[in-house]
Amino acid sequence: MHTAVKLNEVVVNKSQGAHLVLLNMPGPPRNRGGDENYMEFLEVLLEGLNRVLLVRGGGREVITIYS
Repeated sequence: MHTAVKLNEVVVNKSQGAHLVLLNMPGPPRNRGGDENYMEFLEVLLEGLNRVLLVRGGGREVITIYS
């Protein structure tokens, strides 16, 4: 939980004037027993932020011939 508190402090300090904050969504716990802690982690991470978009990728890069 210490990680969520510290990261929240940094995001809140750096994003005071932002209308929207984009964050990489941390991966869910691998075991089902950690679900409650995961939700608590997200609540602490997002505390004090008005609008947040959590983005989670699929872990695969997409490469096209045009890039």
